[in-house]
Amino acid sequence: MCHAITCRRKITTSLQRHRKIPTRIFIASSFVAVVVAVACSLPRPSISVVHAYSNESKNSGATLFHEKGCEHCHGVNGHGGERGPDLSTVGKRLKKQQIEHQIQHGGAAMPAFGDVLQPDEIKDLVDFLHAKRKAPKNTATATQSQ
Repeated sequence: MCHAITCRRKITTSLQRHRKIPTRIFIASSFVAVVVAVACSLPRPSISVVHAYSNESKNSGATLFHEKGCEHCHGVNGHGGERGPDLSTVGKRLKKQQIEHQIQHGGAAMPAFGDVLQPDEIKDLVDFLHAKRKAPKNTATATQSQ
């Protein structure tokens, strides 16, 4: 009799151990699922995409600069304004990502335009502004020196 009871205990203990394994797997997989769900729900940092610019993009950017009212603060074609800084050499001072960030998020006295402009419009404006690397020739000074 003793032998049968001992065998039953061994079998019962063995079954209890095997029942714990699926429970542990379930708990571990549930924890992993929660961690993955939380990680996926976190906001992702915006990733700036660098685009090669073309003359078409620059020309579209110049048109947008005028049509969207950028000239009100930055002057005609970006050559000095009363409210905003002169952008005639902005491409020399800032990288494309910095210009894009400024347009999208604003800063200092400039409002953000990320919600107002479409991504392709921002790209065209960035291409237009990044191409501005040389200060324009001052026609008034050139005519006076002649």
